[in-house]
Amino acid sequence: MASNLASAVTVGPIVGHTTDTTVRLWGRGDRQRTPGGSRRCHGVAQLLAADSHTVLQARYFKLLPEDDYTGSVDFDGLQPGTHYRYRMGFFHSDSEPFHLLPPQGLDLRSTGTGSFHTAPRPGPGPLSFVFGSCRHPSPLPIDSEELGDRGDRIFRTIQAQLEQGVSTDAVLMLGDQIYADVGRMDHAWQEYCENYRRIFRQPGLRGLMSRLPTYMLLDDHEIADNWSADRMYDPKLSEDQRVANKARYFAAMMAYRSYQMVHGPALVREGVEGRTNAPRGYWYTFELGPARFFMMDTRTERSYLAAPPEMIGPTQLEAFKQWLVEDREGLKFVGSSVPFFPDVKLAGYMEWERKDKWAGFLLQRQKLLEFMRDEGVKRVVFLSGDVHVSFWSELRSTSRPDFQVLSLVSSAFHAPMFVPPFGMFEKEGILDGQADFVVKRSGGYTGKSNFTRVTWNEPELRVEVFERKGEKVSDTRFTL
Repeated sequence: MASNLASAVTVGPIVGHTTDTTVRLWGRGDRQRTPGGSRRCHGVAQLLAADSHTVLQARYFKLLPEDDYTGSVDFDGLQPGTHYRYRMGFFHSDSEPFHLLPPQGLDLRSTGTGSFHTAPRPGPGPLSFVFGSCRHPSPLPIDSEELGDRGDRIFRTIQAQLEQGVSTDAVLMLGDQIYADVGRMDHAWQEYCENYRRIFRQPGLRGLMSRLPTYMLLDDHEIADNWSADRMYDPKLSEDQRVANKARYFAAMMAYRSYQMVHGPALVREGVEGRTNAPRGYWYTFELGPARFFMMDTRTERSYLAAPPEMIGPTQLEAFKQWLVEDREGLKFVGSSVPFFPDVKLAGYMEWERKDKWAGFLLQRQKLLEFMRDEGVKRVVFLSGDVHVSFWSELRSTSRPDFQVLSLVSSAFHAPMFVPPFGMFEKEGILDGQADFVVKRSGGYTGKSNFTRVTWNEPELRVEVFERKGEKVSDTRFTL
């Protein structure tokens, strides 16, 4: 294979799960048709030292048609808190990887160079990350010239902070990275993939993900509005409706796996030659400096038909409880695509919006809060999105005054539609169905398109909210 056949990836690259000694990189190639059929598509990535063109490591990785020619590759043996550069490209060949030239020898200079920092060593040091959700495309099916780059501007604003020297360890995207049900409704796998390709190619988002470790969760709009697993089994629906919902779900999740899941920790490499790396679930955990993260799947397991209703299934629930008690005193962030609290007020048509959050699963939430209280679990901060506003809330227990849980909501990256007023939320008072738990205070509300920066310096947690063009609209500090 000639070196000049390597091309830059068509989507990406994305810097995925990154530890103090490893990194996972993701990219997409494309198909190449020949008279005899499609040729194999191979990805290739090279890891470079920060200040030289020396290739430290190189890997081939498969870009398969059933994954829409996407894939990820891992590098290990890296140094903590260190700046690295990388190159990524793809090419077509009829050969298997073991018949190709060593990947270190390929000339990938025409594909461009990206960079990233490995995570700091686990320990008590500082931490700073940004999070948000809901990159709504526009009031129209696709972005239009009239709307310009509004849906992409916020990601360039985050990059501008990086250029100004603001330390940033990761970016968390907590759902609705695409809107499969806005404008043209996505039903088929290829339609979902086209949606991802269009959004992930936006220059601001693409540039940000190519340099910051990026962690993603899904919410309903990756499938369909207010999705729950019941839509595939509800006896009130016709057989045709259930079959259509199942087909839509599997198409959506195949695309989600290819574009969001495989560059995160949910994909566990089997380490066995020829074995497919299938997901064991869509929730996952990771560590970053002084903090531990549990990123929930609050969509694919939720069921209102269960008795009682379940937001997360038994396996995820037990894993979460075990994760909580593994380090009762340590700093813990929980990603939940929908707010854990406070609740949407129960009124008229808002009843369904209320049920779509944790308020629709009161017993499971109550049991989780009681577990955290009784086990003496501290320093728990929930991160969520979904509601197209940003604010914070603090929960306390009347029976244990030292019990504290924070909820940070950041949404939307871009929200051109209806913005709910702060009065729509039960921002103070007894948490519905909980008795012992009280929302003591809430604040920092903004209805502008925004992202949130969370910074930890023991024992202070600083929460800053920035609007689309970079103006700081809220700055709050908590002692944990």
